[in-house]
Amino acid sequence: MKKGLIISCGILIALSAYGLIESSRLERTMKMGIGIGFLPFVMSLAIGGLSIALLVGILRGRVEISDKPIFQPDGRSRVFVVVAFLMGYLFLIEWLGYVASTFIYMAATIIFLRRERIVNAVLMSTVLTAFLFAIFRLWLKSPLPTGLLGI
Repeated sequence: MKKGLIISCGILIALSAYGLIESSRLERTMKMGIGIGFLPFVMSLAIGGLSIALLVGILRGRVEISDKPIFQPDGRSRVFVVVAFLMGYLFLIEWLGYVASTFIYMAATIIFLRRERIVNAVLMSTVLTAFLFAIFRLWLKSPLPTGLLGI
């Protein structure tokens, strides 16, 4: 288990370094505030810092490592279904646009994982999609994919 955690930390550190390099190419500031490169840069920095802290804790023996499996045998199918939903979201975002595909993805994921009633899932998906749209489009002024409907 310790070897797997060390490998996972190494992968996360490498991905955060790649994220730092790529996000440093984007504009971090704009006339009216932060630019589109700010959030990826800060997130990559946070992931890298936390991964380094975890790696140091593992190597010094401060992190308690349990022998329990990370995924329970009956939960593997749920992980694969959520990954399939995410891949479907990535394909749909170009055709339907950001708003419609995000709404569908959120609703499907909430219904599948929480087994909520459809009305609650639709309400939560609407609120989350509107919140994300407000952050990326209205506050950060980031261009979002528009689909066939132009949304």
